[in-house]
Amino acid sequence: MADSTELDETLARLGVAELDATVRDVRATITPKKRADTAGQRALAVLSQLSGGRSPRESGALTLERTLGQGGMGVVHLGTQVALGRKVAVKTLRPEHRSEATAMQLLREAWITGALEHPNVVPIYDLGLDEGGHPYIILKRIEGAPWSELMHDGEKIRERFGAQDRLDWNLQILMQVSNALGFAHSRGIVHRDLKPENVMIGEFGEVYVLDWGIAVSLRDDGSGRLPLAAEQVELCGTPSYMAPEMLDGQAARLSERTDVYLLGGVLYELMTGRPPHDGDTLRQVLAKVLASDPPFPDGLEPELVRICRRALAADPDARFENAQQLRLALQGFLHRRGSAQLVVEAQARLDRLLHDLAAPDEGSGPRPIARRLHLYNLFGECRFGFQQALKTWRENQAAQDGLVRATAAMIEYELGQGDPKAAALLAGQLASVPPALAARIAEAERASEAERERARNLARIGSEWDFSVGRRTRQFLAAVAGTMWTVLPLTLPLRGVYDTYAGMLILPAAMMLLMIALGWWARESMTKTRINRALMGGALFTMVAQIALHAGSAVLGMPPMMSKVLDLFAWFVITAMIAITVERRLVPAALGYLAGFLVAAARPRWVFCAMSLSNLVLTINMLLVWRAEGRRRAPE
Repeated sequence: MADSTELDETLARLGVAELDATVRDVRATITPKKRADTAGQRALAVLSQLSGGRSPRESGALTLERTLGQGGMGVVHLGTQVALGRKVAVKTLRPEHRSEATAMQLLREAWITGALEHPNVVPIYDLGLDEGGHPYIILKRIEGAPWSELMHDGEKIRERFGAQDRLDWNLQILMQVSNALGFAHSRGIVHRDLKPENVMIGEFGEVYVLDWGIAVSLRDDGSGRLPLAAEQVELCGTPSYMAPEMLDGQAARLSERTDVYLLGGVLYELMTGRPPHDGDTLRQVLAKVLASDPPFPDGLEPELVRICRRALAADPDARFENAQQLRLALQGFLHRRGSAQLVVEAQARLDRLLHDLAAPDEGSGPRPIARRLHLYNLFGECRFGFQQALKTWRENQAAQDGLVRATAAMIEYELGQGDPKAAALLAGQLASVPPALAARIAEAERASEAERERARNLARIGSEWDFSVGRRTRQFLAAVAGTMWTVLPLTLPLRGVYDTYAGMLILPAAMMLLMIALGWWARESMTKTRINRALMGGALFTMVAQIALHAGSAVLGMPPMMSKVLDLFAWFVITAMIAITVERRLVPAALGYLAGFLVAAARPRWVFCAMSLSNLVLTINMLLVWRAEGRRRAPE
């Protein structure tokens, strides 16, 4: 608090030490002493000439109705401009305060307000003299309430304006007030008495800055109509909101930054619920004005406190340079605050996502599908929140971190599900992927590619051993070759073909040529898979083996009949190998050849019957196997 001697000296210098005993309401405006001057007298004379000696009430152009309110020297009536048929507010002097000095003050208020054509300044419709020669102002009628009645009533704010956030709504109002003052400053006008009571909120949220009665001009326009800041040495303003330079009696220190201080005082009140300078007596309040160090309770938003402290700096040079700078600071705060609120909501979704990700998976089926959808819904909600927060405020580090955490959590989930492709897609949404996570994704992608390659190899192997491919062709070839192989061993011996080795070579050679011809005809089907190639190769190898066996038997000097017996054994071996390596369901055919060999070995004369029967078993075996394969698989 300011030193008591310094305070006494300040009050004495201003000549208002006696006010400490007379001023009871430190939130009321202290007005300067009213003095008449030649400019006021000239203005009154001009208004009298313009009115032609008749007031609007006398001419019927204006009617007055009930009283809307009254202040220290003025009273405001509800009126009607007859020509336009609209309701207006008419401000006149109270009878007990009518004088040339008060008339001049009212005129100056009208001139200042009329010079400020701005959406947040009440429009002046007209200025004139009443029938007693006293000035009046016709203003726009505002249907609403003073800001002071709404500022701390969150429920009323919600009901009347639909605003859910009281602080946000109040800051929006303060930004409009700052805009109005910034406009006034551009015209060289300083308000000097800004407070919530001097701001009116219309029924539809309109914002109007009122009571420019003690405003001063920083520029001399030569008309003498506007009070100059350079001439103001009296104590003037509302003590609870005053800036320190308003007390030191140095008019040169009054500037736009004085109004910035008052804006800071209003900001302080909407944050704390009280004005920056409070006390039981004027002396206590003015001591706080000089100190200009109001306390800030705990729990306030730090950034807003920094803005308010700067606006309330005792040194004008330490404040915002003008009202627009303060407005931009508040606007930036609201953007960042909105972004921060989005982060809080998104973080709640992220916490739920992390909790549900930590829950154990329940295997496959509908429930895991529903779980996956649930997780991605949560992820989408928190990601959208973080992205919106960053859209509002790109430097929001909490939003950046939250977005990375949410995405990383889903990447971990996809890696756990064995889907590195989905993990890589998620990582692509991040501006920067943590190195460790990027390495895991790359490793998982390599492992997945290796697994896909193994699957492709298995698919190729499976297709190579697919019995459904060429099934009908195999059946046709088996039927043709099997029929010939079954019939010929019974007919050719009757013609003596098998009496010599040269004759014995005729059948296998003919069968080999037949198999080659049939294989060429059916090459598309019989070369498509490994199993078809193996069966075709096995058939050709059988013929070649038979020819080689007969040639070898002839060299050894074996009887031709014994060579035919050995044919059955060779066929047994070849069929058994095919059954073991290619198609195990040909085991009956192999056993048939073994039985035929044993019978022929015991009874060589039965060799041709044994061959025919063994070939018949092979033919039936192949047809039955491939027919069953056709039933089990879709037809080619």
